[in-house]
Amino acid sequence: MTLFRLPRAVVSAVLPRHMRRSLLGLLALFALSAPACLANVLSSSEDWLAGVRDHLQTIYTQGQPDLFLTGYTWHDPHTYTAAKLATLNSHAWGFGGGKHLVDSQGNDEMVYAMVFSDSHRNAQPVVGYAKQWDWHPDGGPLVLGLGYTAAVTSRADIFNNIPFPIALPLVSIGVGSVRFYGTYLPRVSNSLNNGNVAFFFARIAFR
Repeated sequence: MTLFRLPRAVVSAVLPRHMRRSLLGLLALFALSAPACLANVLSSSEDWLAGVRDHLQTIYTQGQPDLFLTGYTWHDPHTYTAAKLATLNSHAWGFGGGKHLVDSQGNDEMVYAMVFSDSHRNAQPVVGYAKQWDWHPDGGPLVLGLGYTAAVTSRADIFNNIPFPIALPLVSIGVGSVRFYGTYLPRVSNSLNNGNVAFFFARIAFR
């Protein structure tokens, strides 16, 4: 009983009677409204997830098919020791497929899946979505893109191949149906032998 009396005694000593009544009223109001608030949050989350699902499905069903080819990973020599660099794989050979769709503003969205050889020569799968805001500097066929990708991947050296999400910047340059992409993985700590990695791949669109 003492454990229950102590908070009430503390509140009574610190707060005047009218403030105690206001506090109790607010707590009662919160208790009554909390289930409704939680229901609204869950409903909003469900609506948002449904919108995302429908948008991705639209890209997949209406988009143009793509072939992806991976080929190179750059490791910052200022981040890695010479001994560590000697063990890392820069030839990230791999392939994949996907769909892309150009929106009403002329920007590019795509869904994709690929697998490639990671820095330790293990197979790394990636399934994701990307959006780029495109720019035609000369009004011709050359296109420059800047955007991001959100994906799910897995690696043998991270979480023992348990899938985990990633979100990375994405830049591109292309002409016609061919486009070259680059993304960047920053350092996660000041210790050596991690991060500052650039990954490059290409997309060939089938019209």
